[in-house]
Amino acid sequence: MSEDAYHPHETGPLPRLSEIETIQDTIDRLLASEKIDDRLARLISPGASMGGARPKALIDWNHAEWVVKFRESGEYTDTPLIQHATMTLAQQCGIQAAETHALKLSRGHAVAVRRFDRTQDCRIHSLSAAVVLRACGEDPSYCALSLWLRRKGSGVAGQATLDRHELFRRMVFNILIDNNDDHEKNHVVQMSDDGSFHLSPAFDVLPTGQALGFQLMRVGAHGTESTLTNAMSEHTQFGLTRDQAAKEIESIVRGIDGWIPYFRSCGITESDLDSLAAQIDRPFLLDQRRDW
Repeated sequence: MSEDAYHPHETGPLPRLSEIETIQDTIDRLLASEKIDDRLARLISPGASMGGARPKALIDWNHAEWVVKFRESGEYTDTPLIQHATMTLAQQCGIQAAETHALKLSRGHAVAVRRFDRTQDCRIHSLSAAVVLRACGEDPSYCALSLWLRRKGSGVAGQATLDRHELFRRMVFNILIDNNDDHEKNHVVQMSDDGSFHLSPAFDVLPTGQALGFQLMRVGAHGTESTLTNAMSEHTQFGLTRDQAAKEIESIVRGIDGWIPYFRSCGITESDLDSLAAQIDRPFLLDQRRDW
């Protein structure tokens, strides 16, 4: 323990990028209820649980920590590659998303997501929206998180205002890309040196393919309804004028309109594109983009 320096819990050396195939094989063996030895167990037991249902591992890559997510057993689509394509598309839409890399495996891909709560020298204090909203007695809501950032966010260079605009873009992107897994644990704030907070990079952003028609966080006056009308209904809660909010939505719409050629350029197969299009381009969402 030290008050002056970050000393991570000692768990032994992290696996390296070169061991990715072995990690995938180990996961497959575990899912098949096969026995594995201690050496292989080390590859998939880096420490505390990272949450979520998808098989994951923590690796050291170029002196940084990366979370690697693997394809689930029996999964028909190359979900890790789809996540990489979605996260990089979000970046093209002006969203600050965590750095990702698609890792080619003998069967499909894994996606490596760089940890944004660690540096070589320190651990960045991070809290999920679930924690901060529960602490102030608020229900899960994009608007409530925006107002929390107005109170607790950094005033340096208008960072709180920028974060609130960013949160609006993320909400609209989630709606139009059919990401319904946008619950409050998938939004994180991080503490700055002055004790204020800012949004972490976006993560776990990809189409869920469920065509639910609602988000898991409240969007606006119409509750969790996945519509641009709902997103616009409380635009002032994000510090945006109506014209500013409309321009933000228009920018996201134009980015989503090009998702098929962009995903294809990332290596997504035609069969996976067809599967995704059945959700992202279904009339409920496509008509909203066309009418905007």
